[in-house]
Amino acid sequence: MVQGVMQTFRRRLSPEQANAFANVLPICLRALFVTDWDPRQPARPFVGRQSLISEVKALRGEHNFSPDTAIVDVARALRKQVDSEALDRVLTELPPGSIEFWAVD
Repeated sequence: MVQGVMQTFRRRLSPEQANAFANVLPICLRALFVTDWDPRQPARPFVGRQSLISEVKALRGEHNFSPDTAIVDVARALRKQVDSEALDRVLTELPPGSIEFWAVD
């Protein structure tokens, strides 16, 4: 689930933006973020939340049990492991939709 969320977000960033985001992640999460990355692929737009959730669930779809709350669940866990101020700072420099992607209730 975590890898699906990380890759879904990464697909919306340029290589430079992805690098800036990765720099605020702990090493293991950074590895999940860049695994199987082809930086030559163009960045995708942020789309509706349900479409993003569907993309998260598509990773290893035959045995992916991510709930509809996967993105917010990972966002909550991430914020417990990183410097939230650094995360929020980098998110303001990323494409529109980035802040909303990592928002928690």
